Amino acid sequence: MRIALISMHTSPAAVPGSGDAGGMNVVVASAARALARAGHNVTVFTRADETTPAGTSSLGHGARVTALIAGPAELGKGELPAAVPEFASALAEQGSFDAIHAHYWLSGLAALPLAAANRVIPAITMHTVAVQKNLRLAPGDQPEPELRLAGERALTRGAHVIACSRSELAAITSGYGEPTHPATIVHPGVDTELFRPVSVSRETPRRLRITVLGRVQPLKGQDLAIAAAARLAHADPELWRSCELVIAGEPTPGAEGYAAELRELAHRTGIAAQVTFLPAQDRVAAARLLAESSVVLVPSHSESFGLVALEAAACGVPTIIAAHTGLLEAAAPSGAELRLATREPAAWASALRALLRDPAQRSRLGEQARAHALSHNWDAHAALLAQAYSGARPAKAAPLGAPELSKPR
Repeated sequence: MRIALISMHTSPAAVPGSGDAGGMNVVVASAARALARAGHNVTVFTRADETTPAGTSSLGHGARVTALIAGPAELGKGELPAAVPEFASALAEQGSFDAIHAHYWLSGLAALPLAAANRVIPAITMHTVAVQKNLRLAPGDQPEPELRLAGERALTRGAHVIACSRSELAAITSGYGEPTHPATIVHPGVDTELFRPVSVSRETPRRLRITVLGRVQPLKGQDLAIAAAARLAHADPELWRSCELVIAGEPTPGAEGYAAELRELAHRTGIAAQVTFLPAQDRVAAARLLAESSVVLVPSHSESFGLVALEAAACGVPTIIAAHTGLLEAAAPSGAELRLATREPAAWASALRALLRDPAQRSRLGEQARAHALSHNWDAHAALLAQAYSGARPAKAAPLGAPELSKPR
């Protein structure tokens, strides 16, 4: 098949944890490469901006990424709806495709004219569902606007929904109604060759590393990790002296104040000397960081899936996760992680203390987690996508358009 993957607002080549790049970028890039390995002709279309010049470049394994000009390069994410018509026009000039898969609502709206011209039902993966995010809004975070809600509602009617998890599909259905076309759930995968356990020298003492990896924003809940570490330091100062908390990632545009509050919280609670803030990590650095950790925390308020939890599992590192949304599907059915239904820092500190004081338990949970991760790979992910694409062509009628949603309000 000739396949178009559309990621308008962020390039799959961007480093996760920087700007608006995160798990979605990993999913798009990894799926593109896996589909290309399977013999398909794959191009990812994104918008040219200050870091991604217009033109086509290799994404690896035969996949390509093409950046199209749509609006000024420096547009912020909140200004992108105004660029949807121009991006859609540029996209419509890219030729014929057997399958069109949009990622995020802006891409979905931009894909509608291309899908109509090719008489295929476009696929849409929301990644973050606005209604779900608004229901689980982090303190200080801004609710998603009505424009986005309307766009996602229209895509639920006019596109083939491919959800990252049962939780994501449930959020779409409860928020926007039953999808018009039969929906498909395709869990993300993990590169278990890159994300794998590392041998650590027993001769060299090292700190017990507690890691939080991802974009710095209220949704990801890094403040809970700092508050829990502070509780741990108070409850077990001897243990805390051998620990470090690493928060890796950069603030998304608009979340700079939250990032500053995190540093202030670390200072105010007296643990700043043992808290390290790292910039966004590329894939190799992220794999190393996770593999060298003792425990990985995923304290997000909501997740469509929770890729970091699966990547930590592939590294054989136990995780403590918030027990909700897609995180429960990224986690191992065997319970190779600790799941907390509360956001009370004392409860997270208690779970941390129990794991950090029990290396045998960490080792056992890590082995179970690795076994779980080995059953998730990107080639299997791509095979399920190709099967879903084949079922969506040819369309019996042109897909539903939503031109009024492309205009800013």
